[in-house]
Amino acid sequence: MSAGEQSRVPAYPGVEKFVDAFDTLVVQPRRTRSRVPVVLLSEPGDGQAGRRIVAGLRSRLRGREGRLAPHAYLDGASADPAAPPLDLYEQIAYQLDATMPRGTGRLRLPSYRLLRAVVTAPAVEGLMERRPGELRDHCYAAHREVSGLARGLWWLGGRDQASGGTLLELLWNFVAGPLFQRLPRALYGRRAGRRMLGRSRAGGRRWYAEWVRQQQGTPPSDFFRSAVDLVGGGPDGDPEQLDRILVHALLADLEAAARKRLFGPWRRRRVSRFVILVEEAGRAESSLQRFLRELRAAMEDLRCTSVVAVAAGVRTLASRIPDIEVPGLAAAGADLANIAQRGTPPGRPSGMVVPVAEEAADDQAATYWLGRWPTLAPPATRWGPGTEVGVAAVGGLLALAVVGGLVTGVPFDPTGPDPCLGSTFLGTDGQCVGVAEGAASFSTGDSERAVRDVLQRIERQNKQVESELAGRDGGDPRPGARTVVYFGPLSGGKDAEDPVRGGTLAELRGLALAQAYVNTQALRSGERVPLRVLAANAGDRFRDAPAVAHRIVELAARDRSIVGVVGFGQSRRRTYDAIRIFDAAGLPMVGTSGTADELLRQGGHYYQTAPTDTRAGRVMAAFAAHAPMTDGGPAVRVRLVADPSDAYSASLASAFRAAYGASRTESLLYTPTDSPEPSPLPGAPSGTQVAAVEDLAREVCRAVAEEPRTAVVWAGRGSHFQLFLEELSRDARDCPRLAVLGGDDVTNALTEERRPWEVFGGLSLYYVSHGRAPALSDVSGEAAAFLAAYDRTYAGDHGSRTGAMRQDAHVALAWDAMRYLAEGVDQAWRGTGGHDERLDRSLLQAVLYQGLGGGGFDGATGRIEAHGAAGGGRVSERKLIAVERGGAGGARTVLLCGTVARGDVRRTWGDAEHPCP
Repeated sequence: MSAGEQSRVPAYPGVEKFVDAFDTLVVQPRRTRSRVPVVLLSEPGDGQAGRRIVAGLRSRLRGREGRLAPHAYLDGASADPAAPPLDLYEQIAYQLDATMPRGTGRLRLPSYRLLRAVVTAPAVEGLMERRPGELRDHCYAAHREVSGLARGLWWLGGRDQASGGTLLELLWNFVAGPLFQRLPRALYGRRAGRRMLGRSRAGGRRWYAEWVRQQQGTPPSDFFRSAVDLVGGGPDGDPEQLDRILVHALLADLEAAARKRLFGPWRRRRVSRFVILVEEAGRAESSLQRFLRELRAAMEDLRCTSVVAVAAGVRTLASRIPDIEVPGLAAAGADLANIAQRGTPPGRPSGMVVPVAEEAADDQAATYWLGRWPTLAPPATRWGPGTEVGVAAVGGLLALAVVGGLVTGVPFDPTGPDPCLGSTFLGTDGQCVGVAEGAASFSTGDSERAVRDVLQRIERQNKQVESELAGRDGGDPRPGARTVVYFGPLSGGKDAEDPVRGGTLAELRGLALAQAYVNTQALRSGERVPLRVLAANAGDRFRDAPAVAHRIVELAARDRSIVGVVGFGQSRRRTYDAIRIFDAAGLPMVGTSGTADELLRQGGHYYQTAPTDTRAGRVMAAFAAHAPMTDGGPAVRVRLVADPSDAYSASLASAFRAAYGASRTESLLYTPTDSPEPSPLPGAPSGTQVAAVEDLAREVCRAVAEEPRTAVVWAGRGSHFQLFLEELSRDARDCPRLAVLGGDDVTNALTEERRPWEVFGGLSLYYVSHGRAPALSDVSGEAAAFLAAYDRTYAGDHGSRTGAMRQDAHVALAWDAMRYLAEGVDQAWRGTGGHDERLDRSLLQAVLYQGLGGGGFDGATGRIEAHGAAGGGRVSERKLIAVERGGAGGARTVLLCGTVARGDVRRTWGDAEHPCP
């Protein structure tokens, strides 16, 4: 099956759950692993469904740029009865070694290589005393074929006369042979015996001794003496006995290869299980059928936890061995997920039979689970194995120096420079992530200078609160300060997304302005709660979000003043993971510019400020259908650009497609090469896959050349929009003009050094905005207060990048999110009756869940309907949303729908007064 065929695997009922469980098992951490039953995909006749699923699993393991998990793929030719029996094992050993991920070292299979040499040894006639020694010599000769050290030592020993050596070589062999040939061979034999009889410190390798006891009834005392009986049959002996011994040896080696070693940096990078995939098991007596039977038995005998096996085309195996029977792929996925979470109970069958129907289901989500992009992503490492060895050596020398200093009485200061201060730690890209106050640990690059300035402003405001509260006596009835954690991507390493371009700087500015506004009122009146802000860096594009979330939860368990978290400005899968962690810990969360509908489904402690993608998609669909975006009026053809791997893009594109009509929408799916999670999401829209941004520009230009009234709906990230325009401008002869309707993330592109219309002169740009305060300042007191605070703080900000942030919705949304949380904290404090010690995050959650008093407040981005979960929802259903027309003369609002302020609801838009969605 070709790679193209593998990438077009059809959807089957429940396949997404099955593959999700498969992914979890493959990358499951070592300490939580248990035995996994061999999955047998059974189907009537000569069906192809199982083969397609297995081929799809293989494509997931192969990755885009490198192997993601070691695996062996056995096709139908391996089941040929005429094939040599040992070829099957050589295929498995070769493929597992060839697919070892980069940085995990070579896969060495000493037990398998030894026993393979034993069963292929020629029969030895004569005295019993000579046969074990000759078998050892034969095995050592086979060992020299795979060991460069053993081969080099043997060459140094020279040749004797029996090997055709000259007189000089014979003399050298007489002197050097005992040291370089016979001594290494004797050590090899001794080590082989220790390995196979379980006396080595590697631990647990007693399976061979148990097998010999079952065969001969007497405990073995010498490996080669007991292995002589295997030589008689050779490769043509009893096939089941041959399979049994080789499968046991192979699994024992794989189990040992998956264990970490203290001084083995290559071993530490082996984070994935070994995977064996069988495309077609063949007839009842085929070599693959025998292999699968013995594999199941051996995995149970050895309690092997390092191997996952999936086999298709299984029709007769289940009649011989008890199995776990499940009704379909969905049930199999649920069972495997339960095994990943709770383990396999002792005594449970070692195989799981899964019937697979041939007909494909109309399930667009499932097709992405077996698409061309892999989902397995082992943790990234900052250094290579060689560097880690060097670091370990340097560390050892430093430890010796410390010990020497203590012994000799030299004073030693254990507090050395820490690259990550406070509660922070190194993230996946080598930058400091975690929780810190101020900018001490974050924003070290030149591009993050503006971010560092805002963090320093927040730090000064925190100190001002502490200074004001320090002079109060113990009986003061005014509330003490509470702490809010900002959760977002504050800095990035090499090739990371610029925090200015990614919207982080804009959010931080709004957060800092809101903190100053809230604290001024609180410290003046004494009836509101002042707020401190801690910064939590979730890593470039939230890559380290789950780990940082755990740190925040640990910090909140020690610090009762932490009452909530604000941020989550990017809808990504790792953001979802972090929300679930916070939700389980009972931490209230208020989102800033995150819009995906899935955010609200991650937990009941999350409250959203921005409109959902469903609402934005409906507004975009209405605008594309009626607005005169092209020269001839409304667009007659729409090209939807989306990234199926990005949670925000997939959500917005699906919402637009559903509202505009799937039959009227042609989708181009483009996943950038630097995507943090390149695998497609379930539920993402279907369409034409585009491999590179230049191909995307070419496809769009071709469509515009065919129909000039074609509009592009950009549902991707704003950080990639500029690259698309640059490619378009290089060859714009056929498409000199282009109308684009972008999602809210396109506003991030407006902070670039060159505006989008400067990159491509023929661009007519429309984009969604979740709240442009300058358009609301005349009718909203909150919007006016926000703009006044912004202008006081950033009056001299006329830079080409950050000067556009006054109109950026990210700033105003962060202001509203902080105000949302502050209102909840104030109402929770008033509910305590002035007993400040009772104010904590559980009380705040109760207030937010019931809803703020008055049903919400007028925010800088429109009315915030904070009714709470008990009052109808955790998001404003009629949240204000706008479409802006961008250009050199500034932004102009062309659509405004939703609630501007209490009693001010915009229900129509445009000169024709089209109804708002």
